[in-house]
Amino acid sequence: MIFPVKYLMPLVIIALLVLPSAGRAQPHPLLQDFSGYQLGNSVFLRWTFRSGSLCEGVRIERSQDGIIFNEIGEIPGICGNPETSVTFTFTDSLPVPNTRNYYRLELGNTGYTTALEVEFIPAGDQGYTILYSDQGAELSVENPPGRKGEVPILDISGKSIDSYIFDQRRIALTRKPVIKGIYLFMLRYENGAGLSGKFIIP
Repeated sequence: MIFPVKYLMPLVIIALLVLPSAGRAQPHPLLQDFSGYQLGNSVFLRWTFRSGSLCEGVRIERSQDGIIFNEIGEIPGICGNPETSVTFTFTDSLPVPNTRNYYRLELGNTGYTTALEVEFIPAGDQGYTILYSDQGAELSVENPPGRKGEVPILDISGKSIDSYIFDQRRIALTRKPVIKGIYLFMLRYENGAGLSGKFIIP
């Protein structure tokens, strides 16, 4: 549910641990850049050949552990340009959910790039996903209406429990000690937009 910030109660601001969701690899000698990030329910990869760099075909590979890779796509033919830089893109429509995916490129007979790490967390029907671990609960918002904001945490009766500042798509909702129960969160972004929901600590 999206609502204006004026309907949310002001709460004390406390620091928040946030985690990145995009990656960038050390470039291959032929490349000036190789990066990737989650885009909706897929992973978008982008790489740019340096001016004057050429190879014969590109194979895109993915791994769940960064060790064993499997091919998921190929761009045949001459890649690169003798006179200018050239950018290629590839969309992985079936990344492994709720974990880190590792990607690398095989650039013809010039070898592999280093592995690129991209975390993929599919969003639920409401546009966000609650992730649980031994550390508690985290919130991942698919398409946030803003970057920075505050997330108050309430118990089921509406009593204020905690509040955090955030500036990333993935937000920690709990801090130890974590008490079992049902909790409410109310994200309010600096641009006035908001998002609310609930989560359970079993």
